[in-house]
Amino acid sequence: MSQSKTNRPVIPPKRPGFRVCYICGREFGSQSIAIHEPKCLEKWHAENESLPKHLRRKPPKKPEPSPDGSHSVSAENEAAWESSKAQLLSCENCGRTFLPERLLVHQRSCKPKDGSNSVTLKSGYNSVSEAMPSRRTITSQDISSEQSLHSIQKVPLKPKTLVCYICGREFGTKSLPIHEPKCLEKWKVENKDLPKEFRRPVPQKPQLAQSGDINTEEHNEAAWQSFKGQLVPCPNCGRSFAPDRLLAHQKSCKVKNMGANIKTISLDKGFSKSIQSGMSLPKNGAAAHQSDKPAVLKQPRTVVCYICGREFGTKSIDIHEPQCLKKWHLENDRLPKNLQRPEPKKPEVRPIGAKGSYDLEALNEAAWKSAQSQLVACNICGRSFLPDRLIVHQRSCKPKPAK
Repeated sequence: MSQSKTNRPVIPPKRPGFRVCYICGREFGSQSIAIHEPKCLEKWHAENESLPKHLRRKPPKKPEPSPDGSHSVSAENEAAWESSKAQLLSCENCGRTFLPERLLVHQRSCKPKDGSNSVTLKSGYNSVSEAMPSRRTITSQDISSEQSLHSIQKVPLKPKTLVCYICGREFGTKSLPIHEPKCLEKWKVENKDLPKEFRRPVPQKPQLAQSGDINTEEHNEAAWQSFKGQLVPCPNCGRSFAPDRLLAHQKSCKVKNMGANIKTISLDKGFSKSIQSGMSLPKNGAAAHQSDKPAVLKQPRTVVCYICGREFGTKSIDIHEPQCLKKWHLENDRLPKNLQRPEPKKPEVRPIGAKGSYDLEALNEAAWKSAQSQLVACNICGRSFLPDRLIVHQRSCKPKPAK
């Protein structure tokens, strides 16, 4: 039996081969590519003009067919693909390749592994234009050549920046002369708002920078040292800060050695008055001798809670302790019987003065030991926890495998 022509199955025509755009590297139909390429080239020009000068490229050239007359879609696509890849630039930190506008975004977060910031061109090249491949006409025969277009590393040259001697930030060579007068004016306003012991002399522009006979590295090093000279070390942790930031930092920075100065308080009326202090403030002109030393903020007096071990002000501690003890009882009652503890007792410290004053250091040390005695050691790792936290910890604590 033979089927009539009307009953034969309809076979769809073969799908036309896709063409690769030599500009963006995307695929398009054989008819769409002719519509796409002019628009893509127009977009390329607009984006290229918005780039920094050192990242701008020459217009891409459409690959020409092989001079021997052979015509292959795959060869044309390969040549177009290589042309689009030639637009990419490699990141000098990680080596990955990007379009120039994307490279700028990428380099904001990409850091060199060795911590250096220097940009080095591949040996044998003195400029980016020499390191960049030439935009010559590409043919399908070039694809099999050993010297492919992407074999040369393309490294963008970072624009020169100069360091401000006042704030330590980097600016372009033209922006810095505009920035420095405004920065100095801002500095003077902020300096007036500081406490007197934190006010600094007006920073002076390094003499190196004024001579005009130095290179960028020497200028930046001198400016950076000038900026660092404005910093003040924290008396607690030793880190350096600008004076206005030091005030904010010291609100959360705790003194490592609480017993550096002997400070005593009177218990007659709670923790309200200071009777003795290991340091005395200079009177009259004696303060002038301290001008050469870094300014030190006086830390507010704190007292340790014998229940939780946290620090509170001398007036706040009387309010806190009854509430802390009440909370302790509630939490202790919820614990398993084997973890319930006896009620903590407020430590007794013998008075050292005729008026009943107590050594604050000894008082805090006794309260701290009382709070530490509430901790229970984990039988697996040996670390100490409050009983309610020990239960949570032991859910994830595993014994170390025997070697």
